[in-house]
Amino acid sequence: MSALHGLQTAAVSIRSVRKVYGDPDSGPVALKSVDLDIRDNEFFTLLGPSGCGKTTLLRMIAGFEFPTAGEILLYGENIADRAPYDRPVNTVFQHYALFPHMTIAQNLAFGLESHPMGQRLGKAAVAGRVREMLALVQMERFAERRPTQLSGGQQQRVALARALAPHPKVLLLDEPLSALDLKLRQAMREELKAIQAKTGITFIFVTHDQEEALTMSDRIAVLAEGEVQQVGRPADIYEQPRNRFVADFIGETNFLPAQVDEIAGGQALFRIPGGRTLRAASREGLRPGAEVTLSIRPERLRLVGAEDPQATPCTLAEQIYLGTDLQYQVSLADGTRLRVRTPNSAGQSQRFAPGERLGLQFDRDSASVLLD
Repeated sequence: MSALHGLQTAAVSIRSVRKVYGDPDSGPVALKSVDLDIRDNEFFTLLGPSGCGKTTLLRMIAGFEFPTAGEILLYGENIADRAPYDRPVNTVFQHYALFPHMTIAQNLAFGLESHPMGQRLGKAAVAGRVREMLALVQMERFAERRPTQLSGGQQQRVALARALAPHPKVLLLDEPLSALDLKLRQAMREELKAIQAKTGITFIFVTHDQEEALTMSDRIAVLAEGEVQQVGRPADIYEQPRNRFVADFIGETNFLPAQVDEIAGGQALFRIPGGRTLRAASREGLRPGAEVTLSIRPERLRLVGAEDPQATPCTLAEQIYLGTDLQYQVSLADGTRLRVRTPNSAGQSQRFAPGERLGLQFDRDSASVLLD
């Protein structure tokens, strides 16, 4: 988690931003009307599938696109109409765009000298800043190499150092890890998070990878079809998804039909298939008798013997070996299918067999109510 100081200050405020390509009245709509506050010294992630508008929003903050309507405020100042070079932000792109004929040090120096801040520095100050940035990303010993002599992860570090060199107030990252293999992506997540904490710069990170978002972010905005679906901390997004899209997009989940039995003290009691009841936090507008959908994560379910009187009867339909975990597909009496995920332990893969009648237990507070 980033340092907590200053978290209530808005580094970037998005106010009723709309983006339409072509004719404002009939052209394709990329963003419908987005409102967001991104705090100072925050690792903030824009998460969503392809075409949801996340990259369009990032490009508008950078100045590569302009909003059809609305304001983009940087520390309270509207920058929506400013050119990219006139904004104290910088961008790390998916493709690093390093000059192959230059050394790594020359790449950083050229980027800095081309920036208005760098143009005010002398050569000695630029060289000092280059050394400082290479040290930050642990690339000092590669200063005289060329980009083609570096691995993908090393090139990513250089692109990050180049973007940080002009001291931007906000750093924008457009899926910068997508070209790396899995192990390297995982390592670079930790490095990016550490660098953000060390520099204190607000990072705005765009990705479609929900694991990246959950592991790196202070907060996440989930987007779909040009609209913000939910904003919150990773645990809030995962444990209390607002709607069906968020629940389905972030990790795995089960959707279970239920009826509201009673509501009291901010909690609601839900009757699920098989006659059992589950308790979950209530939502505004819920009424007894209402038909709703619950989201229940597979790891919040447990399989026990069929003789357990506290368990919901089910039948094991399928077992999937996932290495660290085992995933089961079970059927309730009415045909409802649910996924159950448990950590893999010695001998557990032989514990149940397809077709076996079992009992299903729900962890306390395992369900969340979806608004739609």
